[in-house]
Amino acid sequence: MTTIASAQEALSHWHQALAVATGGKIFTTHGCSWAWQPVRRRLVLLFPENPEPAGLRPALAEGMRLGARRVEAWVNSGADATQLKAAGFSDNAQVSWHAGPLAIPMDRWDGKIRLGNNVPEATGADAAELAVTNLWREASPQLSSGHPALRRVEHAVARTEEGNIVGRGFAQQGLGGQLMVHALAVGSDFRRQGIGTALLHGLSRSMINPLAPVEDEGPTELLAAATPSSADFFTANGLKLLGRGRHMVLRSWA
Repeated sequence: MTTIASAQEALSHWHQALAVATGGKIFTTHGCSWAWQPVRRRLVLLFPENPEPAGLRPALAEGMRLGARRVEAWVNSGADATQLKAAGFSDNAQVSWHAGPLAIPMDRWDGKIRLGNNVPEATGADAAELAVTNLWREASPQLSSGHPALRRVEHAVARTEEGNIVGRGFAQQGLGGQLMVHALAVGSDFRRQGIGTALLHGLSRSMINPLAPVEDEGPTELLAAATPSSADFFTANGLKLLGRGRHMVLRSWA
């Protein structure tokens, strides 16, 4: 059964995988877990239970040393954020957790969903982050064998019949068999055409085990952290609201 706790763990594993795959690092400071993602110059604090200055100060100093342009904190809605606010963090767009099997048929869009990390058009950080799809296949000095961040990751792009990319997204296999959807995006001129739904179905099908008995293949449960602008999309596709969390951003380095 998917819970908010398992959703938080899945998102933490994604940020850790993304950090390691792009040449960054993961580290802890006095009860705080961090992921440094260099291609975005982003330092991420992952669901601290009780963040204290002893854990925040050294990590923020390290962020400054590394050249972080953005520092974020993902926080359980029930956690005490007093020390985060004192350090300069404030709430960003509210996060809502959604989970469930897809409810909308996949034949609503005429384009193609292509799986894999071969995307010649990708540049900069977008191109570098495609390496996360290979991390689970390779040994990493930062992640021991069996580390949950080494779960399978798939990437999908949506292309029109002319071959133009109009959307993309990632999915990472969770510890409970769920698929955590990440960075799902559709070009602003192509929304409300079924492309996002097609991406969800493509990512879901990508994880099906072709060697498993048919009777063992039930509907895949998807998991997503939604913003206010994407919450209705996930609900319309059959995912149910689990609860809410907090996404905070450091507004100053004071």
